[in-house]
Amino acid sequence: MNLKADVERIDATTVVVRLTGKMTLGMTLHEVESTINKLAWDGTKKLILDLSAVEYADSAGLGLLMLLYGRMKTVGGQLRLVAPRKQLLDVFRLTCTDSILTIDPDLATALATQA
Repeated sequence: MNLKADVERIDATTVVVRLTGKMTLGMTLHEVESTINKLAWDGTKKLILDLSAVEYADSAGLGLLMLLYGRMKTVGGQLRLVAPRKQLLDVFRLTCTDSILTIDPDLATALATQA
């Protein structure tokens, strides 16, 4: 399944992006990256990516997450990842990115955290 992103603006500085499908190299990942980049430069201080429906991520998908992490730090904001599946959590642990990225168990936890 191709990657799909549904964007919900919670308030002026908080955005939830629900990702569905596979985060793999290709045009769809690039299009999602473009969409999310616009949000990062448009006053968003808390970018929450709901990963609960992401089936798989390759190195390009992981690279996108790290790029977004850096972008949000550059604009003084934060990136929060929500409910990744076990396979994705294993990738984070294997690459030690779980020590860099903020991972929340559910959306309520991510929303409750101050930006």
